[in-house]
Amino acid sequence: MKANLKFIIGITVLLGILVYLKTLAPQNTNWTPTYSDNNKIPFGTWILRNSLEDLFPESTIIDNSQSFYEGQNNNGTNTNLLIITSDFNPDSLDLMVLFHRAEQGAEILIASKYWPRDLIDPLHLEIERLQINVRDSATNLQSRVGKKWGPEYHFTKLIQIGYFELPDSTDAIPLGKGNNHINFVKVPYGKGHFLLHIQPQVFTNYHLLYNDHHYLEEVLAWLPQNGEPLEWDEYYKPFRRESSSPLKIILSIEALRTAYWTLLIGLLLYILSNIQRRQRPIPVVRPKANLSLDFVQTIGLLYFNQRNHKDLVKKIFVVFSEHISSKYFIRIEFTPEFYRKLALKSNVSEKVINRIFTRYETLVNKDRVYEDELIQFNALIEIFHHKSNKPVETHALKNNKTL
Repeated sequence: MKANLKFIIGITVLLGILVYLKTLAPQNTNWTPTYSDNNKIPFGTWILRNSLEDLFPESTIIDNSQSFYEGQNNNGTNTNLLIITSDFNPDSLDLMVLFHRAEQGAEILIASKYWPRDLIDPLHLEIERLQINVRDSATNLQSRVGKKWGPEYHFTKLIQIGYFELPDSTDAIPLGKGNNHINFVKVPYGKGHFLLHIQPQVFTNYHLLYNDHHYLEEVLAWLPQNGEPLEWDEYYKPFRRESSSPLKIILSIEALRTAYWTLLIGLLLYILSNIQRRQRPIPVVRPKANLSLDFVQTIGLLYFNQRNHKDLVKKIFVVFSEHISSKYFIRIEFTPEFYRKLALKSNVSEKVINRIFTRYETLVNKDRVYEDELIQFNALIEIFHHKSNKPVETHALKNNKTL
C-alpha cells in the first residue's frame, strides 16, 4: 500500500511540473481562417464585428446564426447583409431567400474565396483562378472612391488567388482591384445590389492591425448609411458548428481543460500500473494482413499524387450510384421526384440528397476541382451513408409501402 501511495504521489508531482512548464511556454499562433467574431486570432473577425457600431452609427447591428431560409421571418427584407467566409455555399432555398432580399432593396456584401455557380451565373460573372503556390506573399489593393480609383494599399500575408471576369452581358461595376485584377464588384439586382469581394482575409484581425485599415473603410463605405439594420452573419462560417458535449464549458477554458486532461492521464496511468501488476501478460495475436485495404490505400495514394480531383469526384459518384441502385432498386435521375423517393427509402432528408446531386453537377461541369471541394463532396456522401444506416422510423416505413 505504501509503495502504491509513493507511486501515485510521484506521478502527481510529475504531472504538476509538466502543467506548470506548459503555462510558462509561449503559445503558438493559431492561423486558422475561422472568420468568426468570437475569435481574436489573426484570421478571426473580432475587431471588425466590434467596430461596426462605430462604422454604421445610424444602423442597428443584428447577429444572425441561422440560415437565410430559417431566419427569413426574423428580420426585414430591406435589412443589409455582411457575410465573410472562405467558401460561401448556401443551398437552393437559402439562395432563393437571398435573391428575394436583394430584389426588395437589400444591400448584400459577401466576401468569400469560393462561390456557387447558382449565385455567380444569374449575376453574369466569371471567376478566374491564378496558379500561385506561395504561402506568404503580398498584394497591392485599390478601391474605387466615388468615380475615381483611390490610392494603392500594400498588404502583406495576402495572396491574390482569384479575380472576377466581367463579360459584356453583365451589369457589374468594378469597385476594387488586387494586383490589377478585379476583386470587388457591385451588381444591381432588383431594387438592391450584391457587393462581392473575393479576398475575405482583408476583413480579418491581422490585416486590420498590421495593414492599412483605410482600405477596409473604403470597401465598407459602399454599404449604405441609410439607417437600415445591418445583419452580421455567423452561420456561413467554416467552423460554425458548436459542440453539444456537456463538457463544453470545461473544454472551453484553458485552466479547466488542463486540469481535466491531467485527471484523465493520471487515472489512465494508475489503471495501467495496476493492470501490469495483477494481470498476466496476454500474448499478442497479430491479425492477418488485409490485402484489400492495402490495395485501396495504394490506389488512394496514386490518385492523391495525380491531383485529379475531378476524376475522383466522378468515381465516388459512380460507387454511390451503384450503392443506391443495388440497395433501393431505383434508377438514378436528377429530378425532384427521384430525390423524394430516395429520401423516403433511405431515411435521409431530401435536402441532403438534393445537395449531393446538385454539388456533383456543379463539380463535373467545372474545369478544375480543388481539394477542399472534393473533401466537401465526400463528406456529403458520408453523411448520406451514416443517416441511411440508422433505423427507419415507423411513419417512414409506412410511406415506403405506399411507393
